[in-house]
Amino acid sequence: MNKKVAFVVLIIGLIVLGALKFFVIGKEEDNALSSSDAKNIRETIDINVDSWVGYYLLCSKNFRASLRNEGIRSVCHNDNANLNDRFEKLRNGDIQFAVATIDAYLALGGDYQFPGTIVAIIDESKGGDALLANSDDIATLDDLKNNPQLRIALTPDSPSEHLIRSLAVHFDMPTFKKRGRWLKETESSEEACQKLINGDVDAAVCWEPDVTKTLLADNKLIKLIGSEDTEKLIVDVLLVNRAFAQEKPEIVKEVISHYFDTLSFYQQNPDNLVKELKKKTGLNTNSVQSMLKGVAWINLTDNAYDWFSTVDQTAPHEYLYESIESALSILQETEVKKENPLPNKDPYSITQSQFIEQLFEERVGSVSGQKLNQRKLGQSEDNKFRPLTQSQWKSLRSVGTLKVRNISFPKSSSDLSYSAKQLLDAAASDLSHYPNFRISVEGHTGLSGDKDANQRLSQERAESVVRYLNIAHGVSEDRMLATGVGSDEPLSKKPNESRRSYKYRLSRVELILKVGSL
Repeated sequence: MNKKVAFVVLIIGLIVLGALKFFVIGKEEDNALSSSDAKNIRETIDINVDSWVGYYLLCSKNFRASLRNEGIRSVCHNDNANLNDRFEKLRNGDIQFAVATIDAYLALGGDYQFPGTIVAIIDESKGGDALLANSDDIATLDDLKNNPQLRIALTPDSPSEHLIRSLAVHFDMPTFKKRGRWLKETESSEEACQKLINGDVDAAVCWEPDVTKTLLADNKLIKLIGSEDTEKLIVDVLLVNRAFAQEKPEIVKEVISHYFDTLSFYQQNPDNLVKELKKKTGLNTNSVQSMLKGVAWINLTDNAYDWFSTVDQTAPHEYLYESIESALSILQETEVKKENPLPNKDPYSITQSQFIEQLFEERVGSVSGQKLNQRKLGQSEDNKFRPLTQSQWKSLRSVGTLKVRNISFPKSSSDLSYSAKQLLDAAASDLSHYPNFRISVEGHTGLSGDKDANQRLSQERAESVVRYLNIAHGVSEDRMLATGVGSDEPLSKKPNESRRSYKYRLSRVELILKVGSL
């Protein structure tokens, strides 16, 4: 009995000692908080990022300091692009904010019930990623078609893979729509580029500064296409945990507000950004500047006007919505996703525009119609492309032929049918991702009939396509050239292809993207 009493007393004593220790530690922590700057911290937010330079602003000294002055402690976690872990933590509330590309969130977010909403567009990759090749074997994207022997090195589950998927869909390269023997997986961009330099692969998708280093290493290596020539293709967004946004919207708003302040600071003080990145990455000035050229940050005004379209309700574009739809289309056509994974198949189910709308109204206020029209005028294609002579058009380099759609015309006619217009609408959607290239519109006919008549008919059909793209989609006439080829350039017949199918393919209109120094 005495042993039992002693045991009980011991247990009670341990509990009392534990409580005293907890009290003392708590008291010490309270004293530490009350006697330091930590006493002013009212909220701590955690953000998961990776090493993409576009995300640096969220982890920068300026951003942390500006939030701390408002009583918000910001902690950045580099998860080395482990997106599954990132989205899991966002769902569980272990982090409040996360970054991702739109395509990556669509591809993986559904497995975690899309735990965050898109509250801001961070940037677009503008030269950050590029497809490089050995010019002895590959000069244009068309050289990648129908060649199962080609090998391409890239880092899976990265923007590099989304770039190759996008090109596979838009330029009709079925070999690269799915992972297969063509893919040489690498752990990094540097490794992918090195494989190309070593001759282990025919092409590689890399990102800066490895792109620049690779092109300098061997003059036979060329850039087939880079993300600087794309638009709304590789888009980085800021996600916020859904519950956190509902419970503490004022904190979310402050975080976004200070992010745009940080963006403004570094845009006005670019030397500070270069200096900080040199210290962080260990790269020299040229390498850092080359890396920065690959990112186009999106400011508050462009978020409000173009991406969320909260300012001008009559705006013809909602870039965020369009980018989501485009990424979904690519993911489905490449069978990364069998079906639309969004709740109710609704793109708006993963976006939240209220924070951008409120911030813009508070900072900028209403904008006059005149000012709005001036802004739109500055973005017109007509200001971008000047007329070229025939010899200048011939001097342009071919980038590749967009997916050939069977644009139908009535027999011996150049009138566009309803189905033809629908196909051209789809082609215009593809074209919107490649705004820097000129377009050679080439009409072709079958082999039968008078050769001169075929040439005239193909010219008229090409001109009909140019007119439609100009009138219906605002593609500048100076950006396009209609050419009638007639029956002079027939397609090669496929193995075991029927004569009927072959004849059907011969009559076509091709949209060939061109580029040059003009």
